[in-house]
Amino acid sequence: MAENRITQNLIVENHNLRLNQRSFMHLPRSLSALETWGFGFTGHLGWIGTAPLIHAALGSSAIFVWLPAAIVGMLLNLQVKRLGEHWPEISGGTPNYTTKLLKNYPGLARYAAIAYFVGWAGYLPINPIILTNLIKTNLEPLGIDCPETALKVGFTLIAYIVALSGTRALAILHTFFILPAVGFLLVFCLQGLGWLAFSPASPGFFPSSWSTLNFVDWAKWSFFAIYIAYACEIASAFVADSRRPGETLRFLNLSAWLIPPVMLGGSWVLMRLATVPDLGEDTFLNFFAATKPFWGESASLIVTLLIASSCLLACATAVSNAPRILYQLALDGHLSPVFAIVSRQGVLQPALIFSLCTSLIYLLWGDISRIVVVTGTSYLIAMMSVHLGLWLQRGKPEVRWPWWSLGFLVVEAVVLVVGGLTWSWQDMLVGLLSPIAVLACDAAIRRIAFMPFSPAWWIERYRVKSFQVKDFVAFQVIVLILLVCSATAIAWVLRDGIGQISRNASNNLLVILLMTIAFVAIAVACWTSLPQVAAIAEAREHAENLFIAALDTVPDTILVLDDSGAIRQANPAAVALFEIDVHQLIGRRLNHFLSGLAGSPEIWQSRSEQTWQDETSLRMIEVTLSHRSNRQLQEYIVILRDITERKQSEETLQQSEETARKQAIALEKTLRDLRHTQAQLIQTEKMSSLGQLVAGVAHEINNPVNFIYGNLTHVDNYTQDLLSLANFYQQGYSYTDPKIQDLIQEIDLDFLIEDLPKTLSSMKVGANRIREIVLTLRNFSRLDEADMKPVNIHEGIDSTLVILHNRLKHKPECPAIQVIKQYGNLPSVECYAGQMNQVFMNILNNAIDALQEQDKVRSLEEIKNKPSTLTISTQLLDKNWVIIRIKDNGLGMSASVKSQLFDPFFTTKPVGQGTGLGLSISYQIVVDKHGGQMKCLSQPGEGTEFQIEIPIGQTYKVNPSVDREVLG
Repeated sequence: MAENRITQNLIVENHNLRLNQRSFMHLPRSLSALETWGFGFTGHLGWIGTAPLIHAALGSSAIFVWLPAAIVGMLLNLQVKRLGEHWPEISGGTPNYTTKLLKNYPGLARYAAIAYFVGWAGYLPINPIILTNLIKTNLEPLGIDCPETALKVGFTLIAYIVALSGTRALAILHTFFILPAVGFLLVFCLQGLGWLAFSPASPGFFPSSWSTLNFVDWAKWSFFAIYIAYACEIASAFVADSRRPGETLRFLNLSAWLIPPVMLGGSWVLMRLATVPDLGEDTFLNFFAATKPFWGESASLIVTLLIASSCLLACATAVSNAPRILYQLALDGHLSPVFAIVSRQGVLQPALIFSLCTSLIYLLWGDISRIVVVTGTSYLIAMMSVHLGLWLQRGKPEVRWPWWSLGFLVVEAVVLVVGGLTWSWQDMLVGLLSPIAVLACDAAIRRIAFMPFSPAWWIERYRVKSFQVKDFVAFQVIVLILLVCSATAIAWVLRDGIGQISRNASNNLLVILLMTIAFVAIAVACWTSLPQVAAIAEAREHAENLFIAALDTVPDTILVLDDSGAIRQANPAAVALFEIDVHQLIGRRLNHFLSGLAGSPEIWQSRSEQTWQDETSLRMIEVTLSHRSNRQLQEYIVILRDITERKQSEETLQQSEETARKQAIALEKTLRDLRHTQAQLIQTEKMSSLGQLVAGVAHEINNPVNFIYGNLTHVDNYTQDLLSLANFYQQGYSYTDPKIQDLIQEIDLDFLIEDLPKTLSSMKVGANRIREIVLTLRNFSRLDEADMKPVNIHEGIDSTLVILHNRLKHKPECPAIQVIKQYGNLPSVECYAGQMNQVFMNILNNAIDALQEQDKVRSLEEIKNKPSTLTISTQLLDKNWVIIRIKDNGLGMSASVKSQLFDPFFTTKPVGQGTGLGLSISYQIVVDKHGGQMKCLSQPGEGTEFQIEIPIGQTYKVNPSVDREVLG
């Protein structure tokens, strides 16, 4: 149960790690440019193992196989350089660039990248086989049976053991071994060509006849040539490790130009000089026959050294490159994240172990030809995908010669089909299926709950400190003694046999023995002393860089003095302080410049202030002294800081304090004036609002007053007529008296009796209208309610509309504005009623202005189709908050106007028609005095809506968690 629980936990951790793998799965940039260059030469050295096979089969016509492969290899290097410049963080080089080029075809991209991996993982066993054959050739004269399988497996394991110890140590040792190997190879090519051209013993630079070459043979052996010529771009695999990726990529130019002298020049030398019958495909015999004419007796030893070193170095490069392909594929999500795990030393252990298993399978499966056909098939598929991706991405800046790439793709497809079938369709099929087998293994790794398949398991292992020997020096001495004794014992055993064979064979065996022991020693050293040496070197380099950077960037002057006070070292800041070159400062005593430092540094104070008089001014220098001792001498570190400006600042500060006091008094007076001005501005806005209010009220009252005033004349006439009639009755006249009848007829008594009550009734209506307006005005102003009280918001809105009725109704110069009320069921709201009415007045006035401006530019037909409308709605947001919306269907406003809407003095009205304070004051009333919110929603051509949100009671001033935008 516990084991199952651990497995489940690891699966969960694996999922979590996959989500953020980039945060901890990162290759450190630990390699120098020279070390990445060393890996880049491996492709050229690979020519050594392949060339004899092609020349043994084709003779002089082999050059025609190498020629197109070399040309395309050069162009490929230059193209890969461009891709590396575009993706400098990509590890693994060409195959992982392919996944970017074929990003629209992820399945094909992953298959192609894995095919490239198979090509390199399968290339590694070729070198142990060549090295074993070399040893076997030299052991046959001794009558000693060669343990071929053990040697092949051993040489393969040595490369992986070295790689598992650390990338940095491997790169350094690889560089030291590859430089002489590449040197010998170039000497072979160039000296061989020179010897053929100028030596009297030369058989001639050009052959007397050419062997026949048909297309099938050309395609068959192009498998081998393409495999080697294209591999010269291997330096791109280490761009992500390089501390100078630009320098690493620039090597690809050099690599491209080295292809012709190595592959064409070397092939020409082999063609002309390795002509002895019965050489077969043996690498050593072919090169020995080709070099003996110009290297003489040394040829055997140098060729053995060249073959042995190139094979071992090719193994080292293969084990460094193949895991990086898996690493980048895992980072990009194409493979299981376990392959992206990196140790603190930059070792890709899971990817290395998988690569080792792949290499051992190919090693134990077939000979060189079969391995080359199988892995060459996969490699050729990968390069075809590269050229396909380049053509598909034509027009992109990172792609060069896309149409050439399309042509190369066609030729490579022909070589794959014709050459592969010529070699063996079974091996070709295995090569095509090998990437699928790798992908199947990856699918199993993703799904099987086995702890080493989980990134968390590896990370936990890296957290545990590795095994350390307590007495490490003694352990190293024991290892060295064992190595020396082993070498001596092997030499003792082989002494008698070596004495019985030729000198060349003995030297060859000695070289092989030394190279083997050297690489075994490298493997042991990589696990023992080299990590510590590399760590010490990196720590020292880091510390020196920090110290140099500090000296160069610190603005203070830093001096190192001897016990007499003479300057021994100085940083660049000393030049600016003393205006003397650093070299002229060395040897001079510091008290020559700072006279206050008398005697030796031993008696100086740890901190003091000194004066330095230069040609133009007097400076104040702060001196800080520290002591540093060693066994030979006493040294002092002195830090000098120019504090002249600080001293001047202190004096200036003292002088400015009095000025600051005076300014503070003046500022206080200015603030008082500002507050007075602010009060005046607010009063001006109130007066402006009051003017609008008075104008509206006056107009509303004017109509009923005019009506009453006009009817007073009729009432007066009616009254006089009635009084005259009453006077006749008082004089005793009867109803039938002619005078009474004449007067009744004159005053039209029947009409008077009918019209007088109507006139009085209409005057009463006008008086009631005046009374309602006065009550509305009182409700609007709330002059008797200075405190915050619960009020009916709807009454305040209605009162404001009554006052503004004159602006809303139809006039000759502007049509009527329709008002739509959509009142919700609101409770009484605790607020300053008069101030809230002022807010409604300001907003409604602005809305009416906007609608009238719109109607001025519209035709009567447009106004009829879309009349100007004001929509006023209220809503209960929740039990504590209400919202009032006032919306018009006017022209709206731009974002720039809306952003300044509540700023004081901002107005869009002409000069003299607006103060720019109405909305600013409204905003203060809503937000500051009521704890609410005021928003404006508007877009050009879509009208404007103001939203006012206020709490029902002042205990709810904190806005509730309500989505205002949704509610709006």
